[in-house]
Amino acid sequence: MQKNYLYKVLLFLDIFICALVFRDPDVTLSAETGLAMQRAKPPRWAKALNWFLNAIQPGHCTKAVNDDILRAQTAITYLQTRQP
Repeated sequence: MQKNYLYKVLLFLDIFICALVFRDPDVTLSAETGLAMQRAKPPRWAKALNWFLNAIQPGHCTKAVNDDILRAQTAITYLQTRQP
């Protein structure tokens, strides 16, 4: 999916829902699932959601963690840029 306006709206909706559920700011549900899957004993919800998302796109949750890291790094770069 291209990173157009609709993509960004859906991304921010995803982040908002994740903040409501997990109280973690600026992380997507997929990334939260990917992090939960890294635990020694992942919770059932994470296993189920990971299975579903990986059926749509192999490695989805792992990619989501990396995408969230990249998005955070991009925001840091933007915020550190001196304005004219």
